[in-house]
Amino acid sequence: MNTIILLQSEILEVPDTLSLVKSLQDQVQNLTWANTLSRVQVEFLLLLCLLLLFSLVMLYFYMRRRQKMAVQKERRKRVMQEAHYRNAQLFEESNQKKAKQLELSRLFHCARAEELRATEEDWQDLQNYISEQYPKLIPTLYEKVPRLSEIELRISMLVKVNVSITDIAYLVNRTKQAITVSRARLYKKITGEEGTAEQFDTWIGMF
Repeated sequence: MNTIILLQSEILEVPDTLSLVKSLQDQVQNLTWANTLSRVQVEFLLLLCLLLLFSLVMLYFYMRRRQKMAVQKERRKRVMQEAHYRNAQLFEESNQKKAKQLELSRLFHCARAEELRATEEDWQDLQNYISEQYPKLIPTLYEKVPRLSEIELRISMLVKVNVSITDIAYLVNRTKQAITVSRARLYKKITGEEGTAEQFDTWIGMF
């Protein structure tokens, strides 16, 4: 009798045990899903962080590139402005030089016809012009003729810029004959040989 009662009791406990086992299985399954969800969330957050980091790196290089392009653009603009300014200066200097050359040409080529007289400043301007255009002429004259006089230098410069003998005589206040003699003497001083005024003019023309 006791055995029957015990068996009945055990039979009644079986459903409770099964229920407990099922409950445990459900909890394990829930935990598995939770772990799976947690892993997916972690992976998603990691991917999101990587995308954000990649975006920040790309943004950094983009901003660096834009900054570099802006600097290069500003540099090119400044270079162009400086070049334009230099060209404008050169153009102005060129115009001033041309104007001065025209003025000198008019003075020294038309002096007698227009009754013009060269000032000390005019002679200095002519010497500067000769030095710029024919840089070896004046140093060579002083090398060949260390005691070159002021009149001889002026005659030499005027011959070089093709001023007529008549105008040369007028500008240095000498006669045409005196200018011819001076040119011949200069040729002898330079070469050490007897020569003519025309030979002196040819020597000057080599520079």
